[in-house]
Amino acid sequence: MTAPPRPDSEPGQAAFGPRFVTAVSVGSLLNPINSSIIAIALVPIAHHFGVGADATSWLVSALYLATAIGQPVLGRLADRLGPRRVYLAGLVTVAAGGLLGYWAPTLGLLVAARVVIGLGTSAAYPAAMSMVRRRSQRSGGAAPASVMGALAMAGQVSMVLGPPLGGLLDALGGWRWIFLVNLPMAVAGVVSALLWLPRDEPYERSGAGGGGSLRDLAGNRPLLVTYLRNAVTFMATYGFLYGWTQWLEQGRGLTAAIAGLLLMPTSAVGAVVSGLAARADGTSGRARWMLPAGAAALLAGCAWLPALDGGASILSLCLLSMVFGVQNGLNIVGNQAAMYAQAPPGQIGMAAGLLRTSQYAGAICSALLISVTYGERATDEGLHRLGVVLTVTSALLLAGTLVTAIRAGGAARADRPDRAGGGRA
Repeated sequence: MTAPPRPDSEPGQAAFGPRFVTAVSVGSLLNPINSSIIAIALVPIAHHFGVGADATSWLVSALYLATAIGQPVLGRLADRLGPRRVYLAGLVTVAAGGLLGYWAPTLGLLVAARVVIGLGTSAAYPAAMSMVRRRSQRSGGAAPASVMGALAMAGQVSMVLGPPLGGLLDALGGWRWIFLVNLPMAVAGVVSALLWLPRDEPYERSGAGGGGSLRDLAGNRPLLVTYLRNAVTFMATYGFLYGWTQWLEQGRGLTAAIAGLLLMPTSAVGAVVSGLAARADGTSGRARWMLPAGAAALLAGCAWLPALDGGASILSLCLLSMVFGVQNGLNIVGNQAAMYAQAPPGQIGMAAGLLRTSQYAGAICSALLISVTYGERATDEGLHRLGVVLTVTSALLLAGTLVTAIRAGGAARADRPDRAGGGRA
């Protein structure tokens, strides 16, 4: 006797229609957009509370620390309790954190709001990846590249969309609107999830959903390499995102709104590159060189920073922003694809959470680095010091990814049948 089909079971790629993709992407926007939207508000917040850049850096680190802990924990819960439940609970928490930040009368409570937002946004991405994997298994086919590309684009586009949005909100209603914007975004996520995401199955309530433990993932060497590479990449990426935008305001003398607009090329170019990279994911030759190409673009962008000064033209700043868009698209898609392929099926939620943990571990390092190189003000000299450190880091990253790609190419050639017919002796 055959088991009845599951209620959300659909054949092939029909299981990944636009409603499903939209619903899982909406929630996945929240973590990266909250991680970057604060960049434009750091200077106004410092003026409001009468503190320096070293104090406001806690607004960055607090979210990343909460995220670094919350992502794998909530990913594990999504594997065991059901991803839709965890997804919805996270969205409600984000709304509460946004209201707290809008009201907060002290810097301490503002930091607490960032912790709440960090924990809430930690649920979306690992839960989304868990739903994609489960839906793929139930539909009998692999997740389409368009789905993985949409999740990657949601992360990287929202990461660089945050500063322009933050600049606009600051201009319209002040920096507190940067926290309040979480409320309508969370509501949109809840509505789309209730309408378009499949219900969790009853058996998942008993913990029969995901198996394995963190110890199992710790023994997965390729996955650990992916996490390390991702952390180093985002240390440099967030070093640029936060360091450059603060320098644009204090060193170059631009307004917060204009500084945010200068990151729009990063968003636009990153979106295009992400889409192209997702299509190339299934072609092993091109996919193997995706991460070295991304590391090379990152190196080029970081090496540009020590050459900047207060007289830099707007055109040169736009070109630099575009370079970082290229590396964003290549590196985010490449590392996400590697994680998805390397993670065990029953642990995809926790594995995806750890990928984001590695991302924000790199972000925490970047915040500390900016604090050391800038001190209380973002000057030309501070940007140059930051640029030198990031250039060296990116060069090491490029060397490591090249070695990995060359080894992967050698292994692929060794496994390929000899088509010439003679073979080797």
